[in-house]
Amino acid sequence: MIRRSLTAALVATASATVLVLTSGTVVHAGEEPTPEPSVTATPTDEAPANPVIAEYNGREINLADSWEGADSCTELPSGEVHCYDSDAEALADPELPAEIREQTRKATAAAPAGARAAAAPPARCVADYWCLYMDAGYKGRLLRLFSDGKKDLKEWGCRDKLSSVYYWVGRYSINYGDAKITDLRSWPVEDRVRRLDPPGGYSNFRNLDYPGGGNWNDKVDIFEVRRS
Repeated sequence: MIRRSLTAALVATASATVLVLTSGTVVHAGEEPTPEPSVTATPTDEAPANPVIAEYNGREINLADSWEGADSCTELPSGEVHCYDSDAEALADPELPAEIREQTRKATAAAPAGARAAAAPPARCVADYWCLYMDAGYKGRLLRLFSDGKKDLKEWGCRDKLSSVYYWVGRYSINYGDAKITDLRSWPVEDRVRRLDPPGGYSNFRNLDYPGGGNWNDKVDIFEVRRS
C-alpha cells in the first residue's frame, strides 16, 4: 500500500510539472493569473489625456467628448478656446483681435456676388487662421486654429473627421509658414504625412492622394501649424 501510494504521488507530481511547463504560465499559490492583453485594445481607443476645454454659452465643455451643439470653435491668441452657435457670434467675440475682425469683415464685404468660392476666403473662415472643416467644400463644423504647434485632433473632438482646410493669410509678417497633417494609425508613420502650403485651401481631401492608395478624407489625426 505504501509503495502504491508513493508511485501515485510521483505520477501526480510529474503530471503537474508537465502541465506547468507546457502551459507557459506559472501561477504561485494565492495569486491570480495575469490576463493576456486584448488584441483589439489600442492606444488610440483610450480617452485623450489632455482634452480641450472650451467656453460655450457661458459654461465649459469638453470638446473631446462633445461639441454639444456648437457650430464652430476658435482657438484664440490668448490660448483660450471659445465655441459658438453662429458665424456672427464668432466674429463678434471681443477676445478675437480687432485687426482680425476688421480684416475679415472688409474681405467679406468686398467679395463680389458668386465669386466667393473662387476668389475670396470661404464663408466662416477668419483672417490669419487655419480653418478646418469637417465636410468637403468648406462646410460642416469648423475649427479655427491659430497657435503654432501640433494639435492632436482627438483632444478637439475632430479625429478622422477632417475633409477640407483653408488658410487665410491676412498678415504675412505672422503667417509665413505651412501646416502638416499626419495619420498616426498607419505604419510607418513617416510615410503618412503631408504638407499643406498656404495661402489658399484644399476644398476636398478626397482629392489628396494617400500613400499606398485612397485619399486623406477622414484620416487626419494630427494637424500641425508651423509659423516661421
